[in-house]
Amino acid sequence: MNIEELDKLEGKINHMVNKLKLLKDENKKLTTEIEDLKKETTLNSDERNQVKQKVAALIELIDSLEQE
Repeated sequence: MNIEELDKLEGKINHMVNKLKLLKDENKKLTTEIEDLKKETTLNSDERNQVKQKVAALIELIDSLEQE
């Protein structure tokens, strides 16, 4: 293996290392986004359940008024 081939190999390795760093950074960012979306989904689910409970309570109230 001569110097030129070694330089090409070194360039390719450096390129791959840089690409790996970018992918790791992107993965970290996406992992954070996923966690944030999971939290948001949980909050939305909790809010939806509260709305369902309030609607059910209102329906019961209406039903009780109709029976009087």
